[in-house]
Amino acid sequence: MISNRLTAQRVRPLLVGGASLVAGVLIWWAVAALTGIPSYILPTPGSVVNRAVELFAANALQIHIAQTVAEVLQGGLLGAVIGIVLAMVFAHVGWIQRLLMPLIVVAQVTPKISIAPLIVLWLGLGIGSKITLITLVVFYPVLINMLSRLNAIPSTLKDLARITGMGPVRRAFRIEFPFSLPALAAGLKLGLLQGVTAAVIGEFIGAKAGLGYLEKQGQDNADIRLVIITLMLLALIGYLLYAVVTLIEKRIVRRFD
Repeated sequence: MISNRLTAQRVRPLLVGGASLVAGVLIWWAVAALTGIPSYILPTPGSVVNRAVELFAANALQIHIAQTVAEVLQGGLLGAVIGIVLAMVFAHVGWIQRLLMPLIVVAQVTPKISIAPLIVLWLGLGIGSKITLITLVVFYPVLINMLSRLNAIPSTLKDLARITGMGPVRRAFRIEFPFSLPALAAGLKLGLLQGVTAAVIGEFIGAKAGLGYLEKQGQDNADIRLVIITLMLLALIGYLLYAVVTLIEKRIVRRFD
């Protein structure tokens, strides 16, 4: 009985999500096919799928997908590491937090589309400028979420660490990291979603490959189907990254439990 309930709880969201997706595609098809809107403004789903199949068959999408995924993964990893390290440092050394946090906030409130041209001018059109921009976007939600969780550690746990003579490294792995894991995962999921957007911004400004670069080409050539394809691929990448982090979070939490 319990296993049946657990199975139903896992399957129901998939069914609801699948039904929503199908409904959305049907509405899209009805609007495109039955309202007389020109295909160069709103093509049908079938037309978009055919175009995507043609591009995949010609190996015209794979390099751009690989480029954007590589940028997001590398920038996301760097951003996560920087966010975790800064959160740990800030939680234990208050004067460093007071010194650096205003600079971090200023960097974050500045629109990334305004920072991107400067980074591209400094680092060029290659992958380095995109990774830098993504790192800048990812580390902040990781930092803020993890720091708030670290500051919320109960005093009893802190007293326990002090009484048992735990060193900084042991305390970090035994108490602080497990306690802050849910907040860390939440910050990473948010950061990666923003990182996909940052990758597109960087590729819009200046790039030699990537889905943002490809979308810009579709816009410049009035290829609405190519623009829609790149948007769908970007959405899929963001969703898969979110799902992977969620899966890893559940497995790590289970191990700590």
